[in-house]
Amino acid sequence: MREHGRLRVLHFGLGEIGTGIARESAASGRLDSVAAVDVDPSKVGRPLSTLWGSEGGVPIRSTLGEALAEARGIDIAFHCAGSHIDAIESDLVALMEAGCNVVTTAEEVIWPWGGRDAAAERLDAVARRAGVTLFAAGVNPGFLFDRLPTYLSSMTLGPTAVRGQRLVDLGKRRNALRRKMGVGQDADSVREKTRTFSIGHAGFSETVRYLAAALGWAVGEISQTLEPVVATKKVERAGEIVLPGQVLGLAHTAKASSKDGKEISFSLTMRLDCEEPFDEIQIDGRPPVIVRFPIGLQGDLATLASAVNACSFVATAPPGLVCRLATPIAL
Repeated sequence: MREHGRLRVLHFGLGEIGTGIARESAASGRLDSVAAVDVDPSKVGRPLSTLWGSEGGVPIRSTLGEALAEARGIDIAFHCAGSHIDAIESDLVALMEAGCNVVTTAEEVIWPWGGRDAAAERLDAVARRAGVTLFAAGVNPGFLFDRLPTYLSSMTLGPTAVRGQRLVDLGKRRNALRRKMGVGQDADSVREKTRTFSIGHAGFSETVRYLAAALGWAVGEISQTLEPVVATKKVERAGEIVLPGQVLGLAHTAKASSKDGKEISFSLTMRLDCEEPFDEIQIDGRPPVIVRFPIGLQGDLATLASAVNACSFVATAPPGLVCRLATPIAL
């Protein structure tokens, strides 16, 4: 880390999450935003701080090359420009080859092994050659269903099952997430997309594989279901109007088990009309462990926190694709 703990950071992708991270970076007093990149023509050329109603800041550039030409000695790059490795691998490689440690909010980077082994090996190799760290931050994936239960497993003996449940209030989440969850769309059109998992939450398979690998459970195929939550009456909330027959959100499950009876199962429902959101982790073991967040973890703000707070860790972590944290784990 640099003198006095201040780090020079680059922001790659300035949607709602990327802009929030830039705003919180400025507020932290520990991070200096020295470069910013976004392809949105309405943002290119503007001072970064104007995105949240402030003044000043570095000019936003349309390409990484332009931004790097104007800023040297970047410690951390925040990558907030996609979820799927196939679409973002070249961006991650470019950032690492430029000498940046990278904190990404891309869900699939949480644990690409078992699904995208070749990409994982390429990213790890690039990071090691460049002497930098690549780390995925976030809430789910990134905490609730993977890193948190991994650590919680150390509080029990002989765990045999991990179950996670989330009920998320889309009325309190960002607009982009509501669009991703099909809010306001026709139910039949959303069902077509759910059949191919081309809509909805990303990273569920990676979360299951992360936890299984951490616990040493040799689970088989991951089975998933994805269904729209359909309104039976008119719902008006958070500036949205959803009519009967239209979609309020999505219900997503994932499950995997091992031949010796170990089981991982997760359920995530996000809906506009949610009245009592919560997050819960249950581990069957001696003793059983149950951890519940009664109002649910506010995912958008917590994602910003997880990314910004990852900086001191990433700046001093060993080179490579770092997914698993050094915490106690059940034997």
